[in-house]
Amino acid sequence: PDANFPGIYGEKGGFGGKAWSKNTKIIDLKGGTVSNAVCSKCTIVIPAEVSVASLTASFMKTPLTSYDIKEEDGKITIFAQGVAAHASMPYLGVNAANWTFWALKDAGFEDDFVDFFTEHFGTDNDGAGIGLKISDEYGDLTCCNGVVGMEDGKAFATIDCRCPVTYSPDQIKALVAPYLEDEKGYIEARRAGKALFFDPNSELVTKLVSAYREVTGDYENQPEVIGGGTYAKSIPGIIAFGCEFPGANNHIHDANESLPVEEMGLQIDIYRKAIEKLLS
Repeated sequence: PDANFPGIYGEKGGFGGKAWSKNTKIIDLKGGTVSNAVCSKCTIVIPAEVSVASLTASFMKTPLTSYDIKEEDGKITIFAQGVAAHASMPYLGVNAANWTFWALKDAGFEDDFVDFFTEHFGTDNDGAGIGLKISDEYGDLTCCNGVVGMEDGKAFATIDCRCPVTYSPDQIKALVAPYLEDEKGYIEARRAGKALFFDPNSELVTKLVSAYREVTGDYENQPEVIGGGTYAKSIPGIIAFGCEFPGANNHIHDANESLPVEEMGLQIDIYRKAIEKLLS
């Protein structure tokens, strides 16, 4: 029970790592908490080479929920607030770091890492800037930045891509290879994971889905391929089945993640029925 009903017959592959600066004027940078969720808060300190007025004008163009810009002692400190979301669905959030970099460039702040990040990742979450704007019949690639920071004077940003199930890790590596480095920055590719895929007409998938349908009476919602990764990728021969119902918002990877108590009895009935069908 690590995903959704009526069932999951495929999980996208993964590609991830870190983008690093080669040269940057950024004095300090901090944002996000985990690499597999949209960066919802970001604080950056830069030299006062652009005006607060021009920065404010640029930040006003963004979908950020709030921001604060202060200048003191030749430095500008910017705090940006976005909206968290699961890395497999970054389009449901507002990435505070992505929009901060976008606004800095829009305001005329000249910096190699700001250029590198906006050119390679931007604000569209589609992987176009690293050669990964790809899709198949089961879904599009998504690209999420979760954490930004500084290490030994270098700025970094984490990368979490969820790749279409029909693409192999080797294909993903080949597509991204030409985009890994230029004079302004580089990408440290750390992993490329395999996708998980079962025939939607297989006995495992159909028995589980039929158990859900018989208990709930829901014959409209269909099993699906997701961008998230579940425990099914760690154990051969299993798929994710529940426990979130279609249309529900349990705030996965967000504040107040929860499960309505009144749904638990229905879930127990579904799992009981599913076990009976698998045993038969």
